[in-house]
Amino acid sequence: MRAQLSRSALLALTCASALAAAACASLAPEPAADVSALAGTRWVAQSIDGAPVAGRAPRLAFDPEDRLSGSGGCNTLSAVYEAAAGAIAVRALGATERACETAVMAQEAVFLAVLAQAAHYARDGARLTLADKTGRNIVFAPAEA
Repeated sequence: MRAQLSRSALLALTCASALAAAACASLAPEPAADVSALAGTRWVAQSIDGAPVAGRAPRLAFDPEDRLSGSGGCNTLSAVYEAAAGAIAVRALGATERACETAVMAQEAVFLAVLAQAAHYARDGARLTLADKTGRNIVFAPAEA
């Protein structure tokens, strides 16, 4: 009877271990199959709505976890983004509220407005263009690390 009890205990332990391993495997995150072409890139604005950038240039960094951070030229910003196949959506855009020179603040206001409404993106060589549905756009060059 002892041998039978040991076999039963061993079988129960084996089953419990298999179930625990299966449960752990099902909780593991799936690899991101849809990582955006923007993930892990950093950019500096060259023009905003057709006007060349003056003074401090806005900057953006697209994190692989769909987070966006940077500067509008005066204030720091952060947001969440989704990008795939040339479409982009920027949500939960927030920025600090420091005051800067009038020209920098005006440029930043247009930059943030276009960024908040961005609907399309295009990468052309070493250039990135973000555009809203009305055609307003921001053209970026790669930022140095």
